[in-house]
Amino acid sequence: MSSSSMPRLRLCVAAITRERPLMLAQLMASWATCETPPCVDVNFVVVENAARPDCRDVVAGAHSGLKIDYRLEPRIGIPIARNRAVEHAVACGADLIAFVDDDERVAVDWLVELVAEYRRSRALLIGGPVEAQAPATPLSRWRKAILRGVQHRFGHKAEVARRQNLAGRADRVTVVTNNWLAHRDLFVVHGLRFDERDPLTGGSDAAFDREVTRRGLTKSWADRALVYETMPPERLTFAYQFRRARDQSLASLARKRGRGWRAAPGMAILPYRLVAVAMATLAVPFRGGPGIVACARAAGWSMGRILGLFGARSRLYARVTGR
Repeated sequence: MSSSSMPRLRLCVAAITRERPLMLAQLMASWATCETPPCVDVNFVVVENAARPDCRDVVAGAHSGLKIDYRLEPRIGIPIARNRAVEHAVACGADLIAFVDDDERVAVDWLVELVAEYRRSRALLIGGPVEAQAPATPLSRWRKAILRGVQHRFGHKAEVARRQNLAGRADRVTVVTNNWLAHRDLFVVHGLRFDERDPLTGGSDAAFDREVTRRGLTKSWADRALVYETMPPERLTFAYQFRRARDQSLASLARKRGRGWRAAPGMAILPYRLVAVAMATLAVPFRGGPGIVACARAAGWSMGRILGLFGARSRLYARVTGR
Protein backbone atom coordinates (compact mmCIF):
# COMPACT_ATOMS: atom_id res chain seq x y z
CA MET A 1 0.00 0.00 0.00
CA SER A 2 1.46 3.37 -1.02
CA SER A 3 1.62 6.11 1.56
CA SER A 4 -0.84 8.20 -0.45
CA SER A 5 -3.54 5.54 -0.04
CA MET A 6 -2.90 4.81 3.65
CA PRO A 7 -5.52 6.05 6.13
CA ARG A 8 -4.00 8.60 8.51
CA LEU A 9 -3.59 7.42 12.08
CA ARG A 10 -3.05 9.13 15.42
CA LEU A 11 -0.66 7.32 17.75
CA CYS A 12 -0.04 8.05 21.43
CA VAL A 13 3.12 6.57 22.96
CA ALA A 14 2.92 6.23 26.75
CA ALA A 15 5.32 5.45 29.56
CA ILE A 16 4.66 5.08 33.27
CA THR A 17 7.45 6.25 35.56
CA ARG A 18 8.27 6.20 39.25
CA GLU A 19 11.57 7.25 40.84
CA ARG A 20 13.66 6.60 37.70
CA PRO A 21 14.62 10.04 36.35
CA LEU A 22 17.86 8.89 34.68
CA MET A 23 16.27 5.93 32.94
CA LEU A 24 13.29 8.05 31.92
CA ALA A 25 15.64 10.59 30.34
CA GLN A 26 17.33 7.80 28.36
CA LEU A 27 13.95 6.54 27.16
CA MET A 28 12.89 9.99 26.00
CA ALA A 29 16.24 10.43 24.22
CA SER A 30 15.48 7.25 22.27
CA TRP A 31 12.01 8.60 21.46
CA ALA A 32 13.70 11.65 19.94
CA THR A 33 15.59 9.46 17.43
CA CYS A 34 12.61 7.24 16.66
CA GLU A 35 11.38 7.39 13.06
CA THR A 36 7.79 8.45 12.49
CA PRO A 37 5.74 5.92 10.49
CA PRO A 38 4.23 7.22 7.25
CA CYS A 39 0.79 8.80 7.57
CA VAL A 40 0.93 8.75 11.36
CA ASP A 41 0.72 11.67 13.79
CA VAL A 42 2.63 10.79 16.96
CA ASN A 43 2.49 12.32 20.41
CA PHE A 44 3.92 11.11 23.71
CA VAL A 45 2.76 11.08 27.31
CA VAL A 46 4.59 10.34 30.55
CA VAL A 47 2.47 9.48 33.58
CA GLU A 48 4.40 9.84 36.81
CA ASN A 49 3.07 7.54 39.52
CA ALA A 50 4.07 9.46 42.64
CA ALA A 51 2.71 11.71 45.36
CA ARG A 52 4.53 14.75 43.93
CA PRO A 53 5.83 15.68 40.47
CA ASP A 54 9.51 14.75 40.85
CA CYS A 55 10.02 14.01 37.14
CA ARG A 56 8.05 16.88 35.63
CA ASP A 57 11.21 18.91 35.00
CA VAL A 58 12.87 15.88 33.40
CA VAL A 59 9.97 15.63 30.94
CA ALA A 60 9.94 19.40 30.35
CA GLY A 61 13.66 19.30 29.57
CA ALA A 62 13.36 16.51 27.02
CA HIS A 63 14.21 16.93 23.33
CA SER A 64 12.54 20.09 22.03
CA GLY A 65 11.35 18.31 18.88
CA LEU A 66 9.11 15.97 20.86
CA LYS A 67 5.57 16.65 21.93
CA ILE A 68 5.47 15.06 25.40
CA ASP A 69 2.52 15.58 27.72
CA TYR A 70 3.02 15.09 31.45
CA ARG A 71 0.43 13.73 33.84
CA LEU A 72 0.72 13.05 37.57
CA GLU A 73 -1.12 10.06 39.06
CA PRO A 74 -0.74 10.19 42.86
CA ARG A 75 -2.56 6.89 43.52
CA ILE A 76 0.30 4.38 43.63
CA GLY A 77 -0.12 1.35 41.38
CA ILE A 78 0.98 0.50 37.87
CA PRO A 79 -2.49 -0.47 36.57
CA ILE A 80 -3.87 2.82 37.91
CA ALA A 81 -1.17 4.79 36.09
CA ARG A 82 -1.63 2.75 32.92
CA ASN A 83 -5.36 3.49 32.92
CA ARG A 84 -4.57 7.19 33.38
CA ALA A 85 -2.38 7.01 30.25
CA VAL A 86 -5.14 5.20 28.35
CA GLU A 87 -7.71 7.83 29.31
CA HIS A 88 -5.35 10.56 28.16
CA ALA A 89 -4.73 8.84 24.80
CA VAL A 90 -8.42 8.22 24.16
CA ALA A 91 -9.27 11.82 25.07
CA CYS A 92 -6.64 12.98 22.57
CA GLY A 93 -8.34 10.98 19.82
CA ALA A 94 -5.57 8.41 19.41
CA ASP A 95 -6.35 5.48 17.11
CA LEU A 96 -3.39 3.50 18.48
CA ILE A 97 -1.82 3.46 21.94
CA ALA A 98 1.72 2.18 22.55
CA PHE A 99 3.29 1.38 25.91
CA VAL A 100 6.95 1.01 26.77
CA ASP A 101 8.62 0.82 30.20
CA ASP A 102 10.59 3.71 31.69
CA ASP A 103 13.70 1.52 32.09
CA GLU A 104 13.85 0.76 28.35
CA ARG A 105 15.02 2.39 25.14
CA VAL A 106 13.39 1.91 21.74
CA ALA A 107 15.02 1.12 18.40
CA VAL A 108 15.04 3.81 15.74
CA ASP A 109 12.45 1.91 13.66
CA TRP A 110 10.37 0.70 16.62
CA LEU A 111 7.22 2.65 15.77
CA VAL A 112 7.62 2.00 12.04
CA GLU A 113 7.64 -1.75 12.67
CA LEU A 114 4.76 -1.69 15.16
CA VAL A 115 2.51 0.34 12.87
CA ALA A 116 3.50 -1.75 9.84
CA GLU A 117 2.40 -4.88 11.70
CA TYR A 118 -0.87 -3.20 12.65
CA ARG A 119 -1.57 -2.21 9.05
CA ARG A 120 -0.72 -5.73 7.90
CA SER A 121 -2.69 -7.68 10.51
CA ARG A 122 -5.32 -5.21 11.73
CA ALA A 123 -4.86 -6.88 15.11
CA LEU A 124 -6.23 -5.02 18.12
CA LEU A 125 -3.27 -5.93 20.36
CA ILE A 126 0.34 -6.31 19.19
CA GLY A 127 3.50 -7.15 21.12
CA GLY A 128 7.19 -7.10 20.33
CA PRO A 129 10.53 -8.41 21.63
CA VAL A 130 12.68 -6.96 24.41
CA GLU A 131 16.47 -7.39 24.52
CA ALA A 132 18.28 -7.23 27.86
CA GLN A 133 21.40 -5.07 27.88
CA ALA A 134 24.23 -4.53 30.35
CA PRO A 135 24.36 -1.38 32.48
CA ALA A 136 27.11 1.20 32.06
CA THR A 137 28.73 0.14 35.34
CA PRO A 138 31.25 -2.78 35.36
CA LEU A 139 29.82 -6.16 36.37
CA SER A 140 31.34 -9.02 38.34
CA ARG A 141 31.68 -12.42 36.66
CA TRP A 142 28.65 -13.63 38.61
CA ARG A 143 26.46 -10.75 37.45
CA LYS A 144 27.70 -11.15 33.87
CA ALA A 145 26.64 -14.80 34.02
CA ILE A 146 23.17 -13.84 35.25
CA LEU A 147 22.93 -11.18 32.53
CA ARG A 148 23.63 -13.88 29.93
CA GLY A 149 20.89 -15.94 31.51
CA VAL A 150 18.39 -13.08 31.37
CA GLN A 151 19.35 -12.39 27.74
CA HIS A 152 18.83 -16.05 26.90
CA ARG A 153 15.42 -16.04 28.59
CA PHE A 154 14.26 -12.89 26.81
CA GLY A 155 15.51 -14.22 23.46
CA HIS A 156 13.76 -17.56 23.94
CA LYS A 157 10.44 -15.87 24.79
CA ALA A 158 10.68 -13.65 21.71
CA GLU A 159 11.49 -16.59 19.43
CA VAL A 160 8.56 -18.61 20.76
CA ALA A 161 6.24 -15.64 20.19
CA ARG A 162 7.55 -15.18 16.65
CA ARG A 163 6.96 -18.84 15.79
CA GLN A 164 3.49 -18.87 17.31
CA ASN A 165 2.53 -15.78 15.35
CA LEU A 166 3.84 -17.21 12.07
CA ALA A 167 1.86 -20.38 12.73
CA GLY A 168 -1.36 -18.39 13.16
CA ARG A 169 -1.46 -18.94 16.93
CA ALA A 170 -0.95 -15.40 18.16
CA ASP A 171 -3.70 -16.06 20.71
CA ARG A 172 -1.11 -18.16 22.61
CA VAL A 173 1.33 -15.25 22.87
CA THR A 174 1.21 -13.15 26.05
CA VAL A 175 1.50 -9.47 25.12
CA VAL A 176 2.66 -7.22 27.98
CA THR A 177 3.27 -3.50 28.22
CA ASN A 178 7.07 -3.51 27.95
CA ASN A 179 6.51 -3.44 24.17
CA TRP A 180 2.83 -3.04 23.35
CA LEU A 181 0.50 -1.53 20.78
CA ALA A 182 -3.29 -1.47 21.13
CA HIS A 183 -6.16 -0.13 19.06
CA ARG A 184 -8.55 2.28 20.76
CA ASP A 185 -11.45 -0.13 20.12
CA LEU A 186 -10.19 -2.28 22.99
CA PHE A 187 -11.02 0.59 25.33
CA VAL A 188 -13.84 2.47 23.57
CA VAL A 189 -15.81 -0.40 22.01
CA HIS A 190 -14.93 -3.34 24.28
CA GLY A 191 -14.55 -1.33 27.48
CA LEU A 192 -11.31 -2.95 28.63
CA ARG A 193 -9.08 -1.46 31.32
CA PHE A 194 -6.18 -2.66 33.47
CA ASP A 195 -7.41 -4.33 36.65
CA GLU A 196 -6.76 -1.99 39.60
CA ARG A 197 -7.81 -4.31 42.41
CA ASP A 198 -4.23 -5.29 43.38
CA PRO A 199 -2.19 -2.28 42.27
CA LEU A 200 1.19 -3.44 43.65
CA THR A 201 1.14 -7.11 42.70
CA GLY A 202 2.04 -6.84 39.01
CA GLY A 203 0.54 -8.89 36.24
CA SER A 204 -2.31 -6.56 35.31
CA ASP A 205 -1.00 -6.37 31.74
CA ALA A 206 -0.91 -10.18 31.49
CA ALA A 207 -4.48 -10.24 32.85
CA PHE A 208 -5.45 -7.65 30.21
CA ASP A 209 -3.93 -9.91 27.54
CA ARG A 210 -5.87 -12.92 28.82
CA GLU A 211 -9.13 -10.97 28.62
CA VAL A 212 -8.36 -9.98 25.03
CA THR A 213 -7.77 -13.67 24.25
CA ARG A 214 -10.89 -14.80 26.16
CA ARG A 215 -13.05 -12.48 24.09
CA GLY A 216 -11.56 -13.80 20.86
CA LEU A 217 -10.11 -10.43 19.89
CA THR A 218 -7.20 -10.38 17.46
CA LYS A 219 -3.55 -10.28 18.50
CA SER A 220 -0.26 -10.28 16.62
CA TRP A 221 3.51 -10.02 17.11
CA ALA A 222 5.92 -7.51 15.54
CA ASP A 223 9.20 -9.43 15.78
CA ARG A 224 11.30 -6.56 14.37
CA ALA A 225 9.93 -3.84 16.67
CA LEU A 226 12.82 -3.91 19.13
CA VAL A 227 13.00 -2.48 22.63
CA TYR A 228 16.10 -2.60 24.84
CA GLU A 229 15.96 -2.99 28.63
CA THR A 230 19.00 -1.96 30.63
CA MET A 231 19.50 -4.31 33.57
CA PRO A 232 20.66 -2.48 36.73
CA PRO A 233 23.21 -4.45 38.80
CA GLU A 234 20.67 -5.01 41.58
CA ARG A 235 18.54 -7.08 39.18
CA LEU A 236 21.49 -9.29 38.23
CA THR A 237 21.45 -11.42 41.36
CA PHE A 238 20.06 -14.84 42.14
CA ALA A 239 17.96 -13.30 44.94
CA TYR A 240 16.32 -10.73 42.67
CA GLN A 241 15.49 -13.28 39.97
CA PHE A 242 14.07 -15.56 42.69
CA ARG A 243 11.96 -12.78 44.24
CA ARG A 244 10.64 -11.59 40.89
CA ALA A 245 9.50 -15.09 39.91
CA ARG A 246 8.02 -15.63 43.40
CA ASP A 247 6.00 -12.42 43.26
CA GLN A 248 4.87 -13.08 39.68
CA SER A 249 3.73 -16.52 40.79
CA LEU A 250 1.82 -15.03 43.73
CA ALA A 251 0.17 -12.46 41.46
CA SER A 252 -0.76 -15.13 38.92
CA LEU A 253 -2.26 -17.36 41.61
CA ALA A 254 -4.28 -14.50 43.09
CA ARG A 255 -5.81 -13.71 39.70
CA LYS A 256 -6.54 -17.40 39.06
CA ARG A 257 -8.39 -17.57 42.38
CA GLY A 258 -10.51 -14.70 41.17
CA ARG A 259 -11.67 -17.04 38.39
CA GLY A 260 -12.90 -19.71 40.81
CA TRP A 261 -12.25 -23.36 39.96
CA ARG A 262 -9.79 -22.38 37.24
CA ALA A 263 -7.22 -21.71 39.97
CA ALA A 264 -6.81 -25.46 40.51
CA PRO A 265 -4.43 -26.11 37.57
CA GLY A 266 -2.10 -23.44 38.94
CA MET A 267 -1.55 -25.56 42.05
CA ALA A 268 -1.74 -28.97 40.36
CA ILE A 269 1.48 -28.41 38.45
CA LEU A 270 3.45 -27.48 41.58
CA PRO A 271 5.01 -30.98 41.92
CA TYR A 272 6.23 -30.75 38.33
CA ARG A 273 7.70 -27.33 39.02
CA LEU A 274 9.56 -28.70 42.03
CA VAL A 275 11.05 -31.38 39.78
CA ALA A 276 12.00 -28.58 37.38
CA VAL A 277 13.85 -26.84 40.23
CA ALA A 278 15.91 -29.96 40.88
CA MET A 279 16.68 -30.44 37.20
CA ALA A 280 17.61 -26.77 36.73
CA THR A 281 19.94 -26.97 39.74
CA LEU A 282 21.72 -30.01 38.33
CA ALA A 283 22.08 -28.29 34.95
CA VAL A 284 23.76 -25.13 36.29
CA PRO A 285 27.36 -26.42 35.85
CA PHE A 286 26.61 -27.21 32.20
CA ARG A 287 24.43 -24.23 31.24
CA GLY A 288 26.11 -21.40 33.14
CA GLY A 289 24.13 -18.15 33.29
CA PRO A 290 20.98 -19.50 31.62
CA GLY A 291 20.99 -22.37 34.11
CA ILE A 292 21.37 -20.01 37.09
CA VAL A 293 18.44 -17.87 35.98
CA ALA A 294 16.32 -20.94 35.18
CA CYS A 295 17.04 -22.33 38.65
CA ALA A 296 16.26 -19.02 40.39
CA ARG A 297 13.01 -18.54 38.53
CA ALA A 298 11.83 -22.14 38.92
CA ALA A 299 12.55 -22.00 42.67
CA GLY A 300 10.90 -18.59 43.00
CA TRP A 301 7.80 -19.66 41.08
CA SER A 302 7.41 -22.75 43.30
CA MET A 303 7.89 -20.72 46.48
CA GLY A 304 5.22 -18.30 45.29
CA ARG A 305 2.72 -21.12 44.89
CA ILE A 306 3.58 -22.52 48.34
CA LEU A 307 3.29 -19.11 50.03
CA GLY A 308 0.06 -18.52 48.17
CA LEU A 309 -1.46 -21.51 49.96
CA PHE A 310 -1.04 -19.56 53.22
CA GLY A 311 -2.55 -16.35 51.88
CA ALA A 312 0.63 -14.44 51.01
CA ARG A 313 0.22 -11.60 48.51
CA SER A 314 2.63 -10.23 45.94
CA ARG A 315 4.09 -6.74 46.36
CA LEU A 316 6.22 -6.90 43.23
CA TYR A 317 6.13 -3.14 42.59
CA ALA A 318 6.31 -1.88 46.15
CA ARG A 319 10.07 -1.37 45.67
CA VAL A 320 11.61 0.33 42.65
CA THR A 321 14.91 -0.90 41.16
CA GLY A 322 17.08 1.22 38.92
CA ARG A 323 17.46 4.99 38.72
